[in-house]
Amino acid sequence: GHYYAKCQNLARSLRAAYDAVLKDYDLLLMPTLPLKATPLPKPDAPRMEIIQRAFEMLPNTAPFDVTGHPAMSVPCGLSDGLPAGMMLTAKHFDEMAIYRAASAFEKAGDWKGIRP
Repeated sequence: GHYYAKCQNLARSLRAAYDAVLKDYDLLLMPTLPLKATPLPKPDAPRMEIIQRAFEMLPNTAPFDVTGHPAMSVPCGLSDGLPAGMMLTAKHFDEMAIYRAASAFEKAGDWKGIRP
């Protein structure tokens, strides 16, 4: 119970911090992953490598699973031939701001010829 309560307090603090930033901005824009995309581990890779690689991908997305802010990853190009994504995050119950921004971004570029 004690650790769960601490986690709940941290979650409320994190939500309040993002709410404070989103009072001044319609959206937050950040990379979906905190690193360039890399090939996935092979199916026979050691279990610890698979777990480590999975956790590398969480730092930018997991906070919004906790705070409940709507967020969307939008493909935005390639890096060394692998896809890169931008994450849009909005105020609670303002998913439409994300949809409008994602739509405008996709309409502004020519994505037909881009293939990983």
